[in-house]
Parts: sequence; C-alpha cells; structure tokens
Amino acid sequence: MTAKPAEELCVAGLVYFEVFVPGMHLPASGEEKFVDTIRLGLGGALNTASVASALGLSVCLAHPRGSGLSDSAIAQRIAALGIPSVNWPARSDPAVSLVFSGTNDRSFVSAADFASLNDCESLPAASWIHVPGLLEARRLARPLALARAAGARISVSGSWAPQELTELRDQSGQPWDLLILNSKEAALAAAKASEAPAKLKGAAVSVVVTDGADGAFGHLEGRWVSCPGEKVAAKDFTGVGDGFCAGLLTALLRKLDGEQALRYGCRVAARLLTQAGGVVEDPALLADLEMKK
Repeated sequence: MTAKPAEELCVAGLVYFEVFVPGMHLPASGEEKFVDTIRLGLGGALNTASVASALGLSVCLAHPRGSGLSDSAIAQRIAALGIPSVNWPARSDPAVSLVFSGTNDRSFVSAADFASLNDCESLPAASWIHVPGLLEARRLARPLALARAAGARISVSGSWAPQELTELRDQSGQPWDLLILNSKEAALAAAKASEAPAKLKGAAVSVVVTDGADGAFGHLEGRWVSCPGEKVAAKDFTGVGDGFCAGLLTALLRKLDGEQALRYGCRVAARLLTQAGGVVEDPALLADLEMKK
C-alpha cells in the first residue's frame, strides 16, 4: 500500500531577495541621490509556495540556504508565513535580484547560486512538486526523477533561460507532468507561442502557455484548453506567473478538470496583479476566489 504524501505541494528552488530599483536616472560617479523609498521583497520559489498556502494547500518549501543577511531575512519570513521548509547548504546570500519595473513587465539583474541545487539529494514527499525555473529543474533533475518514480507529479515553469528554452524542442521522454511557459518563453522555445503545446510535448505530458491579459491555453489533462484573462488595473507584475502556477496546481489538486483549472489559475494571477510583489502574506487577498467544479 502506497503511503499518503506528507504535503500536497512541494515547491523546490531558489528563494530570491529582491531590491526594486526606482525608475530614475542614475547619479553621476561620486554623487548620491535620495528617493522616498526603495522597496524590498522576496520572490522565486517563495512566490508559488505562499500563494498555494494562502489558497489552502498543505505546502512545503525546499531551497538552499546560506548564512548571509538575506538568508536570515528569508528564514524569518518563511517562519512567519508558517510554511515548513527543507534546506541544504549554499553560499551566503545565494539568490539576489535587482528588479526594474516597466510598463507591462519587469526585467532583472540577478546573482544566483544554481550550483548549490546540485547538493539536493532528495525532495520532501508531496503529491505535486513544482520547480519555478528551467535552470533549477536541470540542476534538480535527479531528485525530481526519484520523486516522480515514488509517485509525485512534476511541474516546471519556464523563466527567462534562452539556452534551456531552445533545448526544450529536443527533449524527449516527458520527464515532467506539466510545463508552464509565458508567451515570450514559448515563442523562443517553439518559434511560435501557439505551437508550443504541440512542439514541446517531449518535455512534459501537459504544456500550458500564459499570455498575460489574453489568458492562457495549452494541452492539459489530456485535452486542449483555453481561457480568457481577467482585466484588472495592474499594480505590479512581480510574481504573477508564479501565482498562476499556484492557482493551476491548487485547482488540479482539488480535482477540477483542465479548463476549470486553467480559469482558476488566471483568476489567481489577476488578483496578484493588485498587490506589490509576488509573496502573499495575507490569505484574505485570495479568500473570495471561489473554485467552481
């Protein structure tokens, strides 16, 4: 008899300490310019984990941790959110991003200790394991394969990793159960975003593409699905894709069909647009999102 997994969802990857750079001209060399505030935040794997936890899933977070200033801040915030975590050693401050906000999206300058992911020997037992990035999924390939052999389903989202994206076309054997890309990532991976679900089926059993306010589409749970996006006044785009992943996986774990799950993911993503940052600290933000079967 197979034992029941300890958690419904395990999110595995790097947790980023984020510095949101104000829109301004940089001061000249030797000068200093003061602004009203510089926003700080956390992101990466914690985005998906916090949203899924706020939606009511039992969640754990598996990530490398060092002994730097950002590591202490991250550990305190994860503890405050009540999300169990599993750690292994990394350099101090292993994942830090400068976030530049644009009109319709963001750009990043990041430093990340991807090599520390090689030291993950195993992942916590869970029904689903989600990895928020192709670079992380490659480093975690062995523990992901072991977890899948033990019965877990594996979900991976893209992130902007050009070489990894182009290599998806040649991947075979469907090592993952679900691959989620945004339209820009899908276009690079498959020449046209609309062709990604068909062209990338060697990578995953299901392939879903998100397209911002236009919604999402793809092959999910054995059939073609699509849904429109929700129009909202966007406050911040940070972590919205991670929120979509959390909503989609929550719906699948709650046994919604593919189309219903896609719609729920889009609703969660739209709600994330109304707050600053991708980490949900107050579950009330998502409390009224009804899940319809």
